[in-house]
Amino acid sequence: MSLATHTAPLAFRRGQLDALARTWLASPALYTAEMRDCLALRTLGRTWAQYREDRGITMGESLIGAEIAAERDAFLTLLETALPSRHHELAGAIRRVRSVAIRPLAAEAAATAAIVETSTPELDAVRDILASDKLPSDPVLRVGAVVRALRRSADVDADALAATASSPCWAVNLLAAVDGAPFGLNPLPCPALVARRVFRADVDDDARRDAIVENLLDALHETLCEIVRVQRASLAFREVSTRLRGNSRLYQAWMLLFGFDAMTPAQLARAVPCSRPGASKLLQALGAQHLAGGGDGFASYRSRMQFPCAFPMA
Repeated sequence: MSLATHTAPLAFRRGQLDALARTWLASPALYTAEMRDCLALRTLGRTWAQYREDRGITMGESLIGAEIAAERDAFLTLLETALPSRHHELAGAIRRVRSVAIRPLAAEAAATAAIVETSTPELDAVRDILASDKLPSDPVLRVGAVVRALRRSADVDADALAATASSPCWAVNLLAAVDGAPFGLNPLPCPALVARRVFRADVDDDARRDAIVENLLDALHETLCEIVRVQRASLAFREVSTRLRGNSRLYQAWMLLFGFDAMTPAQLARAVPCSRPGASKLLQALGAQHLAGGGDGFASYRSRMQFPCAFPMA
């Protein structure tokens, strides 16, 4: 794909996202604080899913689960260090996760510190590259230059798979989840900006550029859809709220459940906060209105609403 070919689709997607940010996200009336918090939680979840993929972590799908607490806490710490301010909306989502998740054991805390110590130099290296004034302004060329600067194929004797596995792709995507602006995109979180395959030593420049274009378009489109999904989730609750007794915590419980996708009563109790029996009643009330499902035995309640979304290219 030539430079002229990919410029128009990317400009169109960026324009769509900019329009949505200037109308919905910029208006507290159209996009309430609860909706922004929910969007931040979902963005954090997308970032965690991409981080696990980039680092070959196969467990721990839930950010607030008890699995792989060391890796999860290392991810949160690394992301927190990448935030420009403690007032960033992802900072609030990180604090929420820490308040809901079970406190790690001493051994897990030590493992977290070790992961952070070995990973921080890679994160700093990517930040230094992005801070360079020599990078191209075009997003595709800019990301391509970052990838070239970070490829390690020379260190693994032309073993393409080893070069892919050892790439700092995770650090690139972590920084993109904080802000897309350093990559030439909108100043909004853009998780999953690059894939590990673009770091392969056996991928030629044309194929790498095509893959980067595909990833950028997908990342922008998913960010667009997430903004809309949260708005639709809020609207879905409003549509059934007339049939529910007044409960100031029920809307909060629904937005938390949609933000995390799945929660147990104990997790919701720590998030609201409220008693565990109270959290169970909130989830049961959401289930009665077909907003939530599951909850049998020790199973989590899950959001039944997914809100399929697609933005056309023209």
